[in-house]
Order: sequence, then structure tokens, then C-alpha cells
Amino acid sequence: MEYLNQQQKIDITLSIAKKLKFYETPKGGIINLWNNQYTFIPKIKEIFKNYIYGDIQISGELYFEEIGKYIEYRLPVLNTKKPLFVIRIK
Repeated sequence: MEYLNQQQKIDITLSIAKKLKFYETPKGGIINLWNNQYTFIPKIKEIFKNYIYGDIQISGELYFEEIGKYIEYRLPVLNTKKPLFVIRIK
């Protein structure tokens, strides 16, 4: 088993951040969900920081109240696992 290094973890979190920055709405528009005005962003930044500097898999679910959806995430520590970051309607 090979652990992800810090740069690999940074790459995973940057990929997620880019997807949030260019989030396509159901009506076809693009909005930046990585804007600090959203209550969700400080929480996900803290999760990303803990993930990058820690040595444990982090997973869970956060409610993004401004868009009324849940975000399910799994940030792996082993390179044999795939990251997950999905916006869901519940």
C-alpha cells in the first residue's frame, strides 16, 4: 500500500476547488461556488487543510445551504482509493 504524498493531496483538493469555481447550474449558467460569501467555503477549506497535512482518510457530508444541496466527500490517504466529491439533492 502506498500513501498519497502532500502534493498528490493538494492536486486532489485543487481539482475539487476548480469544479466548485465553475459549477454549472441546472439552467445552464456557471457560478463560482468557491466564493467566500458562501457559508460552506470556510468549512471545506478547513477539511482540505486537515486532509493535506494529516494522514487519515477524511469523509463525510456537508450541507451547502445557499444551493440547498448536500456535498458528499471522501478524501483518501491511499493511492489505491479514488476521491469522491459529489453534490447531491436530498
